Amino acid sequence: MNIWAAHYAALYASPIAVNAVLTVACGHPPMALRAIDKTASKTISFQGADVLDIGPAAMVRAVDLADVDLADLRGASLEINGKTWTVRNHVLKPAPTGEAAGEILLMLSAR
Repeated sequence: MNIWAAHYAALYASPIAVNAVLTVACGHPPMALRAIDKTASKTISFQGADVLDIGPAAMVRAVDLADVDLADLRGASLEINGKTWTVRNHVLKPAPTGEAAGEILLMLSAR
């Protein structure tokens, strides 16, 4: 295991990540995984003005979605912390060793 795989394994095993269930419509059974809840909007200071971030989101490990076609994520549902969200888009957040070893930011909307 390389240092980045160990880093992400420890991060997602820690209390910062929570249990979640991702359901993709394309014939995959619901997948239990760990996710970092980023559903609370945050204000970011940018050049003297306060702006809201992208809105509700969740981070998941790319290795947990290795068997999923990323195009199928749009419209999937993510159950996290007792609420079900719809995945409206995603962004890859690669590790220094590449996309497959990093994270995927799931951009969510309320059901």
